[in-house]
Amino acid sequence: MSRSQGAKGRGWRGPKVVLQKVSLYWALLVGLLSPVAQALEYYFRFDRWNTDATITEYLLFFLAGALGGVILIFFMNRQVSTKRRWVVLIAFLLASWIALIMMIAGGLLGPIGVLLFPQIPWALFTWIGSWLAKFIVRD
Repeated sequence: MSRSQGAKGRGWRGPKVVLQKVSLYWALLVGLLSPVAQALEYYFRFDRWNTDATITEYLLFFLAGALGGVILIFFMNRQVSTKRRWVVLIAFLLASWIALIMMIAGGLLGPIGVLLFPQIPWALFTWIGSWLAKFIVRD
């Protein structure tokens, strides 16, 4: 097989690049950004800081964000190029404002609702982003 004819005649694309796995430590960053985003959302919504919130509430926001970060890392590690990873990250960020609202709505069901409700939009959007990346990005 010549260099100009790769596998199945699609042209030679060079050596396959193996991406490093995204570390789980990045989930901690998403977890830390989640309570910050919740505090900012409260401030912009009510024009004051939420001084009535307890440490437990912010800990639940952190855990929910860290779970969302694990979902993001799972889908990013399944991608074959950095361009596809960017598509997945953008999809995750688009879902983040919905996930923040879902955290608040999940609070009506208690701690389990806060932890599980935001995972729905994050998982759905990152899965769709992962699927769309195959069609959008040419490797």
